[in-house]
Amino acid sequence: MTKLELDQNEYGNFLRCLSVLKDVCNDVDIQGGFIRQRSNDLTTVFEMNLQDLFGEINLPISDTKRKLDLFKIFSGTDVSIEIVEVEEESDSYFEMTDNVSVLKFNFPARDFFDNKFMSTDELNKIFDLSDDNLILHDQLDTLVTDRIRIISENFNTNVIQVVFEDDKASIISIAQSKDQHATLKSEVPLNIAFEEKSFANLSVVQFCLEHDGDLEFKMYQDPEKNILLNKVSTNVGNIPVNVYSRSLLNSSTN
Repeated sequence: MTKLELDQNEYGNFLRCLSVLKDVCNDVDIQGGFIRQRSNDLTTVFEMNLQDLFGEINLPISDTKRKLDLFKIFSGTDVSIEIVEVEEESDSYFEMTDNVSVLKFNFPARDFFDNKFMSTDELNKIFDLSDDNLILHDQLDTLVTDRIRIISENFNTNVIQVVFEDDKASIISIAQSKDQHATLKSEVPLNIAFEEKSFANLSVVQFCLEHDGDLEFKMYQDPEKNILLNKVSTNVGNIPVNVYSRSLLNSSTN
């Protein structure tokens, strides 16, 4: 049995992490104190280090969106989490308790999870991020990320474009109807110069997640394929969050 005591701020940060995932991951599988899994559409990998909160616990959470609504009844209170793991997974359970109420959940069957836990070895095989291949490294403050979120919602688009021209990049958004256009940031320095104007489409999810402080944004070029490997790093409270994605490098006709 493992028992955790979270104050209201720590518990609030845990809820914020789940809020990041609720619309993009049906399930959340915490193993060894880490969340590391693909999104439902398989385009993005989320990695969160919750060890400062939980230590090296294992905690499978199915139906994330509904569970989050239940977990929120304890918002603003200190919460105890008791985890009981036994050999038969179906007999394992966890309880959440404040000074008034108790929620108890049996462990769901991980075999039926849509979002499987990913090992660090598996992650590193997919995303070989060598500094030799780094082409862009930038900091996006909350002003820019708030604009990405608001403009993407109003443009009804789930992607932004990073446009490469010579030794500079721009981050732009184009409405789904193609009749609206926004340049969110320009003159971002590149480590290499592009001989022809190119672009890559990236999911807005990684730029619109709830976060504290700046987003560190890196793009790497796969030396063998016409693929870019992207990494966004930030934190939710004291919880480090990394988001990884891949995108095709396209030649621009404009």
